[in-house]
Amino acid sequence: MGRNKKGDSDGVREFFWVLHLGFDLALWLAVISVLSVGAALLAAHYWWHADPVAGVEHLLGYYLAQTTDPALARTCADGAYWSWFGWTGIDAAAREFALGLPASSAMGNIYRHTLFTNLYQPLTVAMMAMKLFGVRVAMLAMAAPAFGMALAAFLADGLAGRHIRREDGANESATRYHRAKRWFTFGMIPLTAIIWLVAPVRIPLVGLFLPVTGFCALLIWNMAKYYKKYV
Repeated sequence: MGRNKKGDSDGVREFFWVLHLGFDLALWLAVISVLSVGAALLAAHYWWHADPVAGVEHLLGYYLAQTTDPALARTCADGAYWSWFGWTGIDAAAREFALGLPASSAMGNIYRHTLFTNLYQPLTVAMMAMKLFGVRVAMLAMAAPAFGMALAAFLADGLAGRHIRREDGANESATRYHRAKRWFTFGMIPLTAIIWLVAPVRIPLVGLFLPVTGFCALLIWNMAKYYKKYV
């Protein structure tokens, strides 16, 4: 009976794996967005203290200039901005405050007394930082196809090397496979994504993309070449 329940549970998990993956991705992006805004606020305090808003605006302009699809980048920026400040009504209340208009809602009045009076500049930095986060997510998504093609090429070459090794009677290496897998799964991919999305500095996409892609491709090649199980 217990075995059947476990089997049913595994079946449900496999059926809803797309939803589970989407939820994990959304949760990860939410956490990283908090870190991104926090990093921008720290940069505004220590690096851009002369004009914090101009500092984050220049950084946003730098990344927008790198995009191959500015329309998509702006759409993602607006979506990220709305996820924090749109549906909560903070954006509308901030616009009213900037124009000197009275608050049109009770929540707007609360925001005015709690956020805008003393924290208007840090709030503006946070707003721009969320747009910057959205632009970076869009750039990451636009780079993903080329990244996947490079990995696919090295995967095919690694599998061919694995076949040659088996034909020559060589042994597979579980140690090399698992080390490469750990570096790929828990090292390069998440670490690079976090640095790209969080760091409040200018990072050229090509300068980051090429070495990371090359290293990840070598990891995939090693994983494929020294994979132990028969496929």
